[in-house]
Amino acid sequence: MGVRIIIGNIISLVAALFLAASCLVKNKRGIFLCQFMECVLLAISSVLFGSLAGTTTLLLSAVRNLIVARERYTKQMMYIFLVLTIVAGILANSRGLLGLMPVIATVEYTICCYYITGIKAIRCSIFVNMAIWIVYSFLILDFSTAISDSIILIVDLAAIVKMHHSEKALLSEE
Repeated sequence: MGVRIIIGNIISLVAALFLAASCLVKNKRGIFLCQFMECVLLAISSVLFGSLAGTTTLLLSAVRNLIVARERYTKQMMYIFLVLTIVAGILANSRGLLGLMPVIATVEYTICCYYITGIKAIRCSIFVNMAIWIVYSFLILDFSTAISDSIILIVDLAAIVKMHHSEKALLSEE
């Protein structure tokens, strides 16, 4: 069991690099391609942590992120991913209320992927999503993801604040 947790944490650390890259990218396509890679790697690590609900929702998230990056994410696709996430997440859940956290996080971001278009709003949605995943990661012993996501959450918050100040400065110049 200990070796699986160590390997899972190593894979999660690599996934965190893709998430960090998504916080630095300045276009929607790049953000979602980085998040596609992050989700694939986190799905693999979730298998090692014994988190079937996490694995299921992360694989669906990876596919969703790829579709968003290719600009083929329609309202109908959003509904399909919502239903798949809820049904598959609940069926795969073996951890009670804890196992529902990946489902809740994925539902939140799935909806936001359709309705949110601006980079600042995407970053805010990532912030909420990551906060849920951080708590979940600590609880399943995925310390690598929990710690790196906490750091990235701070970086994302700094990017949001910077964007907000830039927007405010532009408005005051007008």
